[in-house]
Amino acid sequence: SGTAVANYYPALLEAHHSDINLLILTADRPARLRRTGSNQTTDQSNIFGAFVRTSFDTDKDLDLSTALSGSGPVHINLQFDEPLLNEDNLDWLSGIEVKTQETGKAEVIEINIESKKSLVIVGHDRAGFSVDEIEKFASDLAAPLIAEDTLVFEDAIAHAPIVLSDEEARIALAAENVFVIGRTTLSRSINAYIQGAKKVMVIDPRTENIDTSRTSDEIYTQIPRVKMTLDIDQSWHDLWKKYEALAAIALSVLPEWSEAELATVIAEELEDDTALFISSSRPVRDFESFAVPRSGLNTYANRGLAGIDGNISTALGIATQHSESYAVIGDLAFLHDISALANPTQDNLTIIVVDNDGGGIFSTLGQRGSKGFETIFGTPHGIDIASVVKSFGISSQQISSAKELHIALQQIHSGLHVIVAKMPDREQNADFIAAVLNKYSQLVLL
Repeated sequence: SGTAVANYYPALLEAHHSDINLLILTADRPARLRRTGSNQTTDQSNIFGAFVRTSFDTDKDLDLSTALSGSGPVHINLQFDEPLLNEDNLDWLSGIEVKTQETGKAEVIEINIESKKSLVIVGHDRAGFSVDEIEKFASDLAAPLIAEDTLVFEDAIAHAPIVLSDEEARIALAAENVFVIGRTTLSRSINAYIQGAKKVMVIDPRTENIDTSRTSDEIYTQIPRVKMTLDIDQSWHDLWKKYEALAAIALSVLPEWSEAELATVIAEELEDDTALFISSSRPVRDFESFAVPRSGLNTYANRGLAGIDGNISTALGIATQHSESYAVIGDLAFLHDISALANPTQDNLTIIVVDNDGGGIFSTLGQRGSKGFETIFGTPHGIDIASVVKSFGISSQQISSAKELHIALQQIHSGLHVIVAKMPDREQNADFIAAVLNKYSQLVLL
């Protein structure tokens, strides 16, 4: 109750924007005792406003099957009166029956696509569809596929944000039909490509959060069935492979140790069936841009609202469902949720902290170099993160090279372990990325 209820807000907003089922239970006093100014009380009945699908304020039993139907967050504010413990009814869990809900299936729409120059672009959350469903759809269209999450689509176009960063390349790679599955939230170049496409079809069952650019020609809530499977236009696929190869060559300008290299090494070395949580801001973009596509990992990211809150907590929750889990979290996001380290866990989780002493993504944007940049955007913390982690009684190590990262990833740790990756200066990292994009544009012109 009280301020504790407000602390649910970040998780609730993430669930709302990701269309994830989340049940929020809050404790309250009886309605007759509200608005009396009593300590630690506030009006909780509709505290989450429009960000919950349904809100209940009750002192009675609820039909939870009705309350929890559909998807998205639900808030139940429970009114309790004294005595708070009825000693005659301690066995309150007995007699509870769990019933499986049956959901109807939407009718699948057929589409007739004649052009062989189609492209499928998949947002990080995949709009809730499985990898197999999406890969079959792309195969039926004979279309190349771009994925924000390149670690589950091994045949995706590699380094797509770099491939589409050059205007001449975007023109050469213009598709007749672009199918966008889910929300594309990471790359400006990919979104620029979508906005410039001849015909855009969005596929997403979420009616509130789709078509972010408001430019789609058609919207589907299910993956449509391709009426007639198309043969591959090899020249169309070869064209994408040509520009993909140019992007790979452009990466040669990167130094041996950079945030791009960190993402590349982690993506390459983690074993199949490993869970990987990637925090927002630069880390998730580095994996999208620089990691070589593969499959076999169970990847997670809070892309609903891409917030700084609860990243360690999210990773700890994921670790409860996997035998081996990793998380890559930026230093500011890590410090923001560092109290989560006080929660003891026996689950195997290795957290890799990208420590560039501040908000590295802003050095890659237009604010770079402006007056007061470090104070407002760079926000250096100057904290010895490894020492802080050890103060929680958690094993920690610090690395500062690709070789040390290789070695650290081979080591076996039980329970929670933190690797603090000391990175080059934020300004240097921004220069590295700019050098890659400049090199790519030069190669496109050749």
